[in-house]
Amino acid sequence: MAEPVIVMANVKVRPDARETWRKAAMACIAETRKEAGCLAYDMFESVSEVGTFVFVEQWRDRAALDLHMTLPHLRALVAAAGTCVTAPPSIEAIDGGTRWRLM
Repeated sequence: MAEPVIVMANVKVRPDARETWRKAAMACIAETRKEAGCLAYDMFESVSEVGTFVFVEQWRDRAALDLHMTLPHLRALVAAAGTCVTAPPSIEAIDGGTRWRLM
């Protein structure tokens, strides 16, 4: 079995938009976990930096990740990010030995 594609995303959210962000993120997470190629999709909030969220994802392969990037629930989360974040998210992926930035 090939190694999964790992994605790590860091998002910093404005204090006044924290609950809006969490609601949008939880909706996206619920739908993403239903995707056939999704092996794991979790979000954590930093204990020391409230409003800093980290997504840790595992995908069956690059095709599954590429499909995810086109789906409505992710587009809705990206739209919410546009109104909630303090800076553009940092999203990095690892596929075997290859590393790249998605954003």
